[in-house]
This record gives sequence, C-alpha cells and structure tokens, in this order.
Amino acid sequence: MIFKNNEEKRNTAWRTVMTVSSVLIVIIAAFFVVKLFTGNPMEGIWVSEDEGIRMDVRGDGSVVITQINGGEDGEKFILDGSVDKKNKTFTVQLSSESDEESPDSAAASEDEESRDPFEGTYSYSIEHDTLTLTEREYGEQTVFERE
Repeated sequence: MIFKNNEEKRNTAWRTVMTVSSVLIVIIAAFFVVKLFTGNPMEGIWVSEDEGIRMDVRGDGSVVITQINGGEDGEKFILDGSVDKKNKTFTVQLSSESDEESPDSAAASEDEESRDPFEGTYSYSIEHDTLTLTEREYGEQTVFERE
C-alpha cells in the first residue's frame, strides 16, 4: 500500500498517526472530565405537567419559569438561580431585571410575590431525566421531566 518497500517511512507515518490519535483521546477525555465536574447538572429545559410549569435553567444563572395553560405558554418569570452541588440545593430569587421593570409601590411588590409561586430554596435530586425539587421549609415536592 503506502510506502511498500520503505520501512522507515512506514514507521514515521505510523508514529504520526499514533501521536495524533493519542493527543485527540487525551483532549476528548479532558473535555468530558471538565464538563462532568464543572457543569451545572440542572441546566436545560424541565417540564412539570402536574404543576403546569416549564423551567428553563440557563448556563448564565438565569431561570425562566413559564406557566403552561392547556399546552400554551402563559405568564413568564425571569429569576436568578444558583446551584450548590455540594449541598444539593437550588436557590431561585427574583432577578434584578424583574425588579427594574416593576413599579416601586409596595402593593406592586406584594402582587409580584403572590404571582411568582416558585421563589425559594429547594433541595434537588436528579435521576435519569427526572428532577425532584423539595422545598426546604415545608417539604413539598415538585417533579420535572427533562424536555
């Protein structure tokens, strides 16, 4: 085939191929190790059919909660979310964007709190494509499926 009668050229080609493939394997393994240990396990789109909530956890720390009404998207809330992987907690609070958009009156802030049922701190558990959020204060659970 290639370099039929030249043993030195075949050895050089073989070493080159082995070096390139070894470097690629190391790069791919490093990528998966970094992704596994530094990634946000909750990142993605989660849907709770029982509660009628669609939750989009983004890599930038924002969480978009959409209330689902009969298959149609309803009201949306933009929240700040943080994940503590060591303690397995997920904290969701009103984002600064939402605060800037709302009026400064006390009645408006009370109305905002009553409309957003999802703000708080939750313990989370992920098994396969199922996310279970347990409210830390009262123990109420919400189950989500990955979309």
